[in-house]
Amino acid sequence: MKKFRFLKCSVAFTLSLLLALGTVSSVEASGVRNNPIAAGQQLAEVIDLIMTYYVGDPMTVEKLLEAALNGISDVLDEYSGYLTAEEFQRFRDSLTGRMRGVGITLTVQDDGRVEISNVLPDTPASYAGLRQGDIIISVDNVDVVGASLEFIRTLIVNPEMDWVLIGVDRAGNTYTFNIEKAEIITPTVIVERLEELPEAQGLGNVNNFRIMQIISVGAITAEDVGRALLQMQEEGVEGIVLDLRGNAGGYVDITMDIANMLVPHGIVLQTVNRSGDRYIYSSLLPEVPFNYFVVLVDRFTASAAEVIASALQDSGAAVIVGEPTFGKGSVQSLYSVPTGGAFVLTTEEYFRRSGETINGVGVIPCIEVTSSRQADELDAALRTGLEILLAK
Repeated sequence: MKKFRFLKCSVAFTLSLLLALGTVSSVEASGVRNNPIAAGQQLAEVIDLIMTYYVGDPMTVEKLLEAALNGISDVLDEYSGYLTAEEFQRFRDSLTGRMRGVGITLTVQDDGRVEISNVLPDTPASYAGLRQGDIIISVDNVDVVGASLEFIRTLIVNPEMDWVLIGVDRAGNTYTFNIEKAEIITPTVIVERLEELPEAQGLGNVNNFRIMQIISVGAITAEDVGRALLQMQEEGVEGIVLDLRGNAGGYVDITMDIANMLVPHGIVLQTVNRSGDRYIYSSLLPEVPFNYFVVLVDRFTASAAEVIASALQDSGAAVIVGEPTFGKGSVQSLYSVPTGGAFVLTTEEYFRRSGETINGVGVIPCIEVTSSRQADELDAALRTGLEILLAK
């Protein structure tokens, strides 16, 4: 194959010139259609071509392969993608409830902005003043507007740096926070008494009610929920406000373990795979553990948390209060690959107990109330939930 040298021109111009000269050497494409082995052989030939002729920055086969795998992610849906070995480990750590960082969870909005969906209590982020709804615009003076969520997360948790400078857009104003990282041990379930909360003042006797916040659906969440429910039942609690705001979801099997402690007997969710096979997940719980039940949701409530909220709504077991939820109605599966990383792939769509889709729709609350969860504001959604409990 002839070698052509170019000094300075665009990729498009270079390609057009090569085509005009008739010197582009292409890998044989026949037999590739629906043939992963043939496609893999072609990728190997391309990598070999680059390693043989490329004279730019030093390159390795591993680096080229990971670049190719990331490129594959670009044609998949927004919930699928490739994780490097390091990203894969951070992902697993995040679901075990232990990782090094600042204590925030992130989500991508429809316009591509990366937004803080939850600020965990008693973490560096909460002490620094970051808030739910802040838009991440820079990390360590790197402009990240339009960047992927995983790129932003990688910059924030960079293990080589003990501090991170996070710039956010908050209602049109720019704020910058210099935050020292720490090991974050995330409590997946928090139970609070109501007597001292300002939202409960003047509502009457709230001693027999509790707030149970499920922050995420990780590996130990079902155990945490079980312990919390047992403790509350021993205390004679009559009703709870289940707070799912900011909960971005987690494992399907853990979701079902939780549902079997909260959702009355019947279908919890239905999944359909690419072949059209339908699988039904059901709760065997004879009756709900409390007489009075309210669920709080917001636009950051997603995935597994939407499953729990929708099943409680469809069964009539709880009143849903807050904002329409995120609307993620698909199931992802995690597959490790020989690079040490993993692919997260959308493998199923799921439907709520009623058979209706959640994808792109979300869970619509019975009572819509805009959430306000800042330290200096009364929580309107929580107050509405307490009023419902006390009125029963």
